[in-house]
Formats: sequence, structure tokens, C-alpha cells
Amino acid sequence: MAGNDPEHAGEAGTIRTKTGELLTRDVFEKDKIIFREGQDSTDAFVVESGKIGVFKTADGKPVRLAVLEKGAMFGEMAAVTGEKRSATMIALEQSVVVRISRAMVQQKIAVCDPFIKALIHILINNLSRVNERYATQNKMADKLLHELKASTGKTE
Repeated sequence: MAGNDPEHAGEAGTIRTKTGELLTRDVFEKDKIIFREGQDSTDAFVVESGKIGVFKTADGKPVRLAVLEKGAMFGEMAAVTGEKRSATMIALEQSVVVRISRAMVQQKIAVCDPFIKALIHILINNLSRVNERYATQNKMADKLLHELKASTGKTE
């Protein structure tokens, strides 16, 4: 993907892809919020190093959906659709990510076959529904576990 320069790996700054496009490399310290659920930002990101937590709010509480590591992409749903962020992303340790602008994502999609464009939108809609269901079910499971512990008199 990006022109990897081991001498500057892990540093914030600008990098050039093999095709000459400029991308931004950002460093996020542990517990730093990259973006929040509901936010208007639309860049996509690729994890270069570290771990990024994906959190969705259910009943006012954060539910962890996933942990992303090197090579994983996130933020692509907003970059494709322009909609608000569907989850909160937090650096779980010092992490380096490469930022890809919505404009660049849109340019790449614009040259795709119409079938591929439609398929991308269908997959994003499906993923969005799965994330919503998972967050809701996870919250319900936590509630049932809490009620079970309360009924047996066990607390942690």
C-alpha cells in the first residue's frame, strides 16, 4: 500500500504511495479517541501498527465490537457513504494509522464497474445492520448475566 520506509516507520507525517498519491500517517497514544460514533468525519484509516478498539454504544454504554491490528482498515463505511461514524475508535496501545481521504476513496470507487459499486454499498449496509445487532445482543447478554448473578446472590 504505502511506500514503507523503515527508517520513518511509526512517525507521524506524509507518505507517498507507489502510484504517487500522498497519504497522512498519524500516531495515536494509548486511550486516544480517533473518532466518535456519530461524528461527521469521513476519512478511512489503515492500521500500520498497534491495536485499535471498535466500540458501539448500546443503552448508553460502550460495547466492544472488535480489536483491529496491522493491515486492518476502519472508517471505510463513512468514507464510502458520507454518513456519520457508526462506531467509536480508540487506540488500545500506541498505534500508527495511515489516513485515506474520502475524496481518494470516492475517486477509486468512481472508476469501478457499476456492479462492484452496488456490491460495495450492499456490503456496507449489511455490515452496519450486523454491527447494530451485535451491540444490542451483547448488551442483552450482559443484562441477563447480571440478573442471573443477582438472583443467585453472586457478585464479582
